[in-house]
Order: sequence, then C-alpha cells, then structure tokens
Amino acid sequence: MLNVRDYLPSDLTSAVRLLEAVQDREDTPRLDPSRFIAEMTNGGFAVVAVVQEEGVGEEVVGLVTAHAAGAEAWIYGIAIATPWRHQGIGSALLDRLEQRLLHGGVRRISALLAPGQVGETALTNRGFVATDGLVLHEKTEPLAPRSLEVVEQWGGMLLPEGLWEQAAGMEREKQVIESRVVDPLASPELAERIGLRPPSAVLLFGPPGTGKTTFAQAVASTLRWPFVELLPSKLAAAEGTLASELRRAFVELAELEHVVLFIDEFDELVPAREGRPASAGVVNELLKSIPEFRSRPGRLLVCATNFVDTIDPAVLRPGRFDLLIGIGPPDKAARAALWGRHLEQMDVAEDADPSTLADVSAGFTAGDIDLAAQRAAVAAFQRARGGQDSTRIEVPDLTSSVAATKPSISAWMRERFATQLEEYSRV
Repeated sequence: MLNVRDYLPSDLTSAVRLLEAVQDREDTPRLDPSRFIAEMTNGGFAVVAVVQEEGVGEEVVGLVTAHAAGAEAWIYGIAIATPWRHQGIGSALLDRLEQRLLHGGVRRISALLAPGQVGETALTNRGFVATDGLVLHEKTEPLAPRSLEVVEQWGGMLLPEGLWEQAAGMEREKQVIESRVVDPLASPELAERIGLRPPSAVLLFGPPGTGKTTFAQAVASTLRWPFVELLPSKLAAAEGTLASELRRAFVELAELEHVVLFIDEFDELVPAREGRPASAGVVNELLKSIPEFRSRPGRLLVCATNFVDTIDPAVLRPGRFDLLIGIGPPDKAARAALWGRHLEQMDVAEDADPSTLADVSAGFTAGDIDLAAQRAAVAAFQRARGGQDSTRIEVPDLTSSVAATKPSISAWMRERFATQLEEYSRV
C-alpha cells in the first residue's frame, strides 16, 4: 500500500538507496545523495512516498525535497522509482510538500528542470508555470501565512481545482455565473479597461438541493481563492451576540487579499424586520458590513436562500448585492446530464436511456437522482448475491427506483421559484 507522508530520519537509508538507483537516468534531476543527507541534517524539507515490503519494512519509492528561506523555496530534488512512475505519485508528493512549505511561511516555490525530466508533468498539474528553454517551474501560493491563519480560524479552506467541470447539467445557471461572476473576477484588468465592475456580492436563490452551495464552491475553486462558509448557527453559539460575531467575521476576513465568503440560509439571518423585529440588530449590522466588505477588490460575498421573498428588502437593494441569480430545479436537459453521469459509472443495460429517465424524474435534485441510481444498483447487487444470471442494472430497476424516490422539489416549490425568478432576478 502506497503512503505519502513527511520524511522521517528512519527513511534515510531507503531514500539514499532510491537516489543511487536513479542518479544515472538522464530523465531524472541530478541529486547527490551526500547533498540530500546534508540538507536533511540541517532542517531541509522532504516528503516521501513509501510502500510496505514484507520482511523489509517501508521502502521509499518517491521523494521530493526543497530548501526554504523566508518566503522563498527551491525544489532541488525529485526522484521516483522506475516501476512507480506515471501513477500520480509526483503530484501527490508536491501537494504534501506545498502544504509543509505553506505552513512554514513560504509564498513562492521554484524548481529547475530540463524538458522531459521526472517531475515536469507533476509540476504542471500542480499549477506551476514554466518558462522556455531550461524549464524553471514557479508557483506563488494563494495565501500568505497570516492569511492562512485567518482562513483556518473561520473554518475555511482552499478547495481542489476542477469543481466547475464536475458540475453536470444546469447549463443556464453555469453560463450566467461563469460570464457574470467568474470571468470578470478572473480578468479584472480587462474588465476595468472595458468599464465592467466585477461583482463583489451575489445572492443565489432557489429551492433546496439545487446546487447553490456547489456553485459557490466551484467559483472559489476556479478562482483559486480560499472558501469560507459562515454558519449562522455557529455564529449564534459564540460568546458575543450574533450581530457582533458577524461584524468580527467581516472585519477579519476583509483583511484577506482574496476570499469567497459564503453564507447559506441567508433568510434566517435577515428576515423581513416587520415580521421578526428581534432580527433588526442583525439586519442593521449586515446593512453596514456588506458595503464595507465589498469596498475593496478581490473579495466575493455569496449568500444563498431557498426563498428570496422572505428576506428584508433593504438588504437586496443594488449597492449591497450586485447580482440576484436564480438557481432553479434541474430541467430535463440537466436531469438527463445527471442521469448520464451516473449511468456511465454503472453496469447498466444498453437500453437504459438518460433522456427517458429525465422524463419521469421531474422535481428531482442531483441528490435525488443519486439516491435513485443507488437504489437501482442495490437491486442488481442483491440479484448477483443471490446467484441470479442477470447482474446488470436493468431498465425496470431504474424505473422502480425512480417511482420509490420522492422528489425534493414539489410542484408548489417550482411554481414559487418561477414567480421569484421573474420578480427578483438581477443579472
């Protein structure tokens, strides 16, 4: 079993054995074992990939090591045993090393490789940018050490890349968010030259389960900005009042160079004050905090609600939220895309048709479709366990599972969303 972890002094013999085994290969950056020993003795950074060998113990099959000084670090050694190449070990080693260096205060990481050497693909996959000729790979980490502390204090994180591409269906919503939110924030100089103001506060509204949180996370993933979710329940449980905790969160997170700040169930924080006078303090605090938060570029507030018509109207005015984007129930095309994604990963009969399944699953969310697909898989699994010949997922399995799954979005919810979309949408 392969394990990627920090280097331990007990790894020295095995690591040197790896370096000696690969040092004559032209496609491997030259790393003298004696230099490696000296660096490790003097507090160098290293990460290893190890496998457990019977009767031998752990054997190092991959290694990456770097020297750090202040906010700069150089990767000076990458080595992977020949049988273990092209299996993603390089990317895993670099990911672990970056985390070590980031927590040590490093912002810029460089690596010098000749074209085609071991590690070139891994560096590219991890977002390092190469120059021509003798390839210098560099990467500036998105967070300074102090920023990392603030993000972690509020439960935030850097999300993995690629979340945008993983979202199936919902093409209308994806197009709107990509063109109106992601693209202007990703190209602020172009937007400024044209006169387009990138958004700094966006409200997503729509029935539960339609992917509002997923879209917020996908925006942060695409921009490579830290994602911080403020949970109203956690804020309310803090020592101060809910209003004071909100104020503290906005002030501290506004220090970050970049951040996507997400608040779900926004209607619970800012209901119309006429109906809930006790909420006036929180509403008033947000009326002050939102404009202050959005006064500097590089920050995006994304709030989400199931029912936008219950939010205090003062909060929704232009100048507080730039965009109000409806995230509706998956339409037939989106449901077909979701079904298609599931069926591609399952052993299903050839006549199983995503479009037909989309027709009979109106009101289904992505979670409902996942549940129905798994129910169909259970039926096939039980047949296989019972020794029956038919072990594939058949069309009757799918139609029965759809009939047994209650849609999360009722006809009433769909009608209410259509009314809200017409009245409140601002894109």
